[in-house]
Amino acid sequence: MKLRKLTIRNFRGIAQLEWGLNGNMVCLIGPGDSTKSTILLALEYLFSSSWNLPVSDVDFHKMNIETPIEIIAVITELPEYLVSEDKFGLYLGFWNPQDSKLYEIQEHKSYQKALQIKLEICRDLEPKWTVVSLQSDGREPQSITAADRRALGVTRIGNYVEADLAWGHNSALSRITQKEDISQIPAMLADAERNVLKALKDMDFSALSQAIQEVNSTSQTLGARSQSALQPGMDPMRVSLRQGAIALFDGDLPFSLRGAGSRRLMAMAIHKIATQEGAIILVDEIENSLEPYRLRHLIRQLRPQANEKHQVIFTTHSSVAVVECEADELYVVHSKDGTTAIVPVVKDLQAVVRSVPEAFLSRKVIICEGKTESGLLISLDKEYWQKKHCGFTQYRHQTMAEAGVAPIESPRSGGSEAPKYAIALAKLGYRVAYFGDSDCDLNPSKNEMEAAGVEAVLLWDGGVEIERRLCFDLPWDGLKQLVALAVELTGSEAAI
Repeated sequence: MKLRKLTIRNFRGIAQLEWGLNGNMVCLIGPGDSTKSTILLALEYLFSSSWNLPVSDVDFHKMNIETPIEIIAVITELPEYLVSEDKFGLYLGFWNPQDSKLYEIQEHKSYQKALQIKLEICRDLEPKWTVVSLQSDGREPQSITAADRRALGVTRIGNYVEADLAWGHNSALSRITQKEDISQIPAMLADAERNVLKALKDMDFSALSQAIQEVNSTSQTLGARSQSALQPGMDPMRVSLRQGAIALFDGDLPFSLRGAGSRRLMAMAIHKIATQEGAIILVDEIENSLEPYRLRHLIRQLRPQANEKHQVIFTTHSSVAVVECEADELYVVHSKDGTTAIVPVVKDLQAVVRSVPEAFLSRKVIICEGKTESGLLISLDKEYWQKKHCGFTQYRHQTMAEAGVAPIESPRSGGSEAPKYAIALAKLGYRVAYFGDSDCDLNPSKNEMEAAGVEAVLLWDGGVEIERRLCFDLPWDGLKQLVALAVELTGSEAAI
């Protein structure tokens, strides 16, 4: 199964979202509180195999319970039985992967069968799942059962993965185990309970005899007389082995005792096996508890290959994960006044993705022409703004990191591409400034950058580069100190 379109209304931080996608590997990036995790949660709720969801009034955007929560998805590559005429075949539309649009008839064999599923939650907090027709025939929505939603195989992997490491109800391990083998587990556990109780019945509880005597004496005084002699024993109701008690072990120890990173990787491996027939794997903050090398390897292994049918959608705040992705696998999430927008990164930005992934993880970006400009800003930030202006005073100023600003140098030597990168990032919805020399013409020009959405273009006065501007503007003592520092660093006056 593949997600092709998602609509969210009035859910948590999202008042409105419309998103169309065509990829099989999707990485959602963006600053904190841009609703990335909310998007994954919405998908989890939409395809949940339960009829009860843990929702309350706070799940409505700004607690507006008069407007229902709506989560609607268009999906393709469906299980065959779902698209039969006696199921949802009359509700189908057709997805064209070439133009990412839906059509009512299959005009070409490349068009894929598509189904539209909707989750609606009104003020009564009762979730209602339906299939909405993609035909213009006015057909009434049809209810979709929990079993049908389970067949779609959508799973979300968060930080709590212990349930995935046991043969529990609808766990990934249970889904990849033969049904006839799973059916034997309840009887096995019931026999195990009886054996435990039998063994405990013969235990020596003499250490508890003094307490039993005191309880017996006092209870008789209060009128709570026992029908037989009081004695300690094991309560059968407290010895409960149910489905989920059989877990995955690493040698003699439960795998759940391994480190957080190993547990998450094992859970993802199990889910990947369970989605061989095609499903969606949702992973929130994929980098959690993973070293960079494990993270890179994980992304490579999760990426669907030509013979695999699953789709992976994950969020990240890690530059390692950004670099490991292809540019067109990245989607930038922005949220403003309740409207969430998701903008795809174009292939032309592959060099920026590889060289300066931090640019895609910031709220605001200063594109620097080169290393000199970037170094100057970093030094000003550490040695001036942070030390002299960040006390708790009325004149307090934010550091760049505190303001969510990242100074990024051009990934290509000479900085000639920097104006183009500034425009490209501005088109992705970032707040962008450009900082560079004025000794040569810019391409695109200052006016073109500003017209394209770059908020500030900062150039030195006088048509000079940064080094000459420093020489012009520093007082004589400061200039002598600069020259002395250069000699000290290079070890030679001739090198200056």
